[in-house]
Amino acid sequence: MDTVEFSRTVPRELVHRLSITEVLVTGVLARDEDTLDVGVQVPRSHAFYRDTAGCSHLYDPMVLVEAARQTLIMLGHELFDMPFGTKFILREIALHETDPAALAVSVVPTEVVLRCHILRRFRDQDGVRGARLRYSAMIGDHVAATLECSMSWVPPENWQEMREKGRVGLGLSPHLAIEAPEPLPRIHKGLVDRRDDSNVVLSSLQVPPASAGTGTARLVVDTRHPVLFDHYVDHVPGMLTLEAFRQLSIATAVATGALPSEAALLTGISARFTAIGELDLPVTCESMLAQSDGTSALLQCALRQEDRTVATGHVRLTRSGTEAGAR
Repeated sequence: MDTVEFSRTVPRELVHRLSITEVLVTGVLARDEDTLDVGVQVPRSHAFYRDTAGCSHLYDPMVLVEAARQTLIMLGHELFDMPFGTKFILREIALHETDPAALAVSVVPTEVVLRCHILRRFRDQDGVRGARLRYSAMIGDHVAATLECSMSWVPPENWQEMREKGRVGLGLSPHLAIEAPEPLPRIHKGLVDRRDDSNVVLSSLQVPPASAGTGTARLVVDTRHPVLFDHYVDHVPGMLTLEAFRQLSIATAVATGALPSEAALLTGISARFTAIGELDLPVTCESMLAQSDGTSALLQCALRQEDRTVATGHVRLTRSGTEAGAR
């Protein structure tokens, strides 16, 4: 049986990365019309996806989310023939059923096969304009996690028109200023299980007391961040939204007593994007404890700007040292 390629990464242009070191995808192999295997190499050392302090013996499952995102962009170009310059819009993304035991860091980089199933092709009069995929992240014979992702693509001229109209509707200049504002002061890295201050994406944290409540924070938009802003984008990136959900959920879960410490493994996360977040307007993140059993905590999250909801989702965190997956 043919196997997927792991000896080199795909060209960075195919996954919209500027830095070669940020490319996770190594190859793709079609099984049938709707099933593909995508190779992913997870590095043992990474400035962002291996920066959590409490679960350093495990890979950060968020790296699988980024790999799924890169995969759908690549397939947009390679499978659906979208030309370079096309703008890709992330609509929904989710990580489920994470198996911590499969994510143990090895003595060599870990090879992952993303078994991709195309669930739906979104079409208009011009052809396919988006797709929804389900992924099984295979490490050896083990399913490390399942994921879903949907994305649509827009011609660059349509994107520009849409962006200018949206910004004017918010009372902003049609064009984003080249010089981004100085990022807000970050909260302490220990509150969100980070070792590097620059990887903290929250400011002005307010968490509830031990009784139920909602944690809030301002989003730190640091366009100099080498991973979250690997290349120029004119809006709040999807992966920044997910990281804000994760970090605020950690702080909220600890403050409410749902988890004993910030050392918690991400075992589930989702986001549905309903608007485009502007870089030059304040963004507020919210996280509310929805469920807790002493081993894991489920939190509902939202990202808001002005009077709009930019994204909603959930985060499931599992107590460090346990092997309970997320369902």
